[in-house]
Amino acid sequence: MPLRKSICKYLKKCTVTNLPRVYVDREAFATDGPWPALLYLNTPIWTSQDEWNASAPFIDRYQITGSGKVPIVLDELNWWPLVYAVKCKFLIKSDALLTGPAKGLLNVCRPQETKPDPASPRHFLEYQWLSSSDLAGIKGMPRHADVVNRNLKSGLMDWGFGDAVLALGPMRDILASGIRQMMLKSLELSGIDLESTKPDDNGSPTFFITHSLGSYLVLDALDTGILGPHQTELASFSITPKEKLAVDYLSEHTVGFYFLANQVALLGLARLSLKSHADGGAPLPTESVETPTSGISRWVSMREAYLKRRSPAAPAPQIIAFSDASDLLTWSVPDIAGVRVVNIPVRNSGFKIPPFLDGPVGAHGNYATDIAVFRTIFEPKQK
Repeated sequence: MPLRKSICKYLKKCTVTNLPRVYVDREAFATDGPWPALLYLNTPIWTSQDEWNASAPFIDRYQITGSGKVPIVLDELNWWPLVYAVKCKFLIKSDALLTGPAKGLLNVCRPQETKPDPASPRHFLEYQWLSSSDLAGIKGMPRHADVVNRNLKSGLMDWGFGDAVLALGPMRDILASGIRQMMLKSLELSGIDLESTKPDDNGSPTFFITHSLGSYLVLDALDTGILGPHQTELASFSITPKEKLAVDYLSEHTVGFYFLANQVALLGLARLSLKSHADGGAPLPTESVETPTSGISRWVSMREAYLKRRSPAAPAPQIIAFSDASDLLTWSVPDIAGVRVVNIPVRNSGFKIPPFLDGPVGAHGNYATDIAVFRTIFEPKQK
């Protein structure tokens, strides 16, 4: 919602047409198939078909027209339902015993009712992840932590940083698979037939506007060098031949990324690699096949090859990263070979007590309402 509003605010006049929501429902995400047997402290994360179907990623599509400009097709790739089960049922619930209940998050984890989607009855618009007894026990807990500390703990650490931690473990295979399937569906919905269209065929340029962990996850999903899962138990989430065509096509046609907050520099610490034998280092074990920026490197090489066949003078692949200095969940993107990296400081509106406090929750969440961000995206200054 904030992203669409900001685009319309920039265009001055606009019409937004809501297109049908599209769920990921193929292969491992089939609505009648098994769910992954992941455990959290020896307790299953998903325990029913409904819980797994409620976790399905989905695309919300919009066509935005206005001010005589070329229509914008906006596909919102929503991967976050995949992490609701573990965060709501375990982290949010247990942390309430320590800090006290967080009303906003309880409303997300326990809406008033479970609502199936009328357009796709096996999926859900809202889902009650907490039972009535869970909710009663949490609501009755005293609030131990001071209000600012409690909001930081629940909003940024439990809800925000918890996603980043999940992306470094076995959940990475599931998240990457869901995003790849959304990429595939997005191309199909745009009329691109991957049965007849080759990845290096001419096509419209693509841009990714990502927020927070989404920046890291999209690059991860583009890394088709990881043909198998990191966990053999998650083999059903391996990349499929059609998904590979989709990410190859997007790698060649993606001009750049706009990061609205990112954790690339931080999470890269968890994926250090040894120098390859070809680069003068010691030989690597055969199972050591990835590097911390492998997704970036692959996108860069494919994009550069695509440009050389058409316009050698075209600008290099680029990453434009917006970061608020008061945002606790963003870092400057380091230099990356072959990529034009531009870090832009911004100041997001939010709760402030100058010069002691600039509300970190607002600083992290308000990028999409900053008109200066969209002025940079739609009116880039060439250097």
